[in-house]
Amino acid sequence: MLNLFEEFERVQDKLEASNLLKLATLEPQYTVNAYSGSKHEWEDWAYDDEELESLKQIANKSGYTVTVRLEGNED
Repeated sequence: MLNLFEEFERVQDKLEASNLLKLATLEPQYTVNAYSGSKHEWEDWAYDDEELESLKQIANKSGYTVTVRLEGNED
């Protein structure tokens, strides 16, 4: 049992040394806002292009207009 535990510790140390145990922090790339006329209905964040398209489709199917802002872009 001790040998198995020591092997586990060695593997864990290797993973830690190569940063494989650390989770990547995901930052949203887009802010999506949906409007019904001039009334703001909801806001959500998209982390990639696929999620952005999904949010846009949901808004469009609900009859909302959509604005998309690229995060980190002041415009």
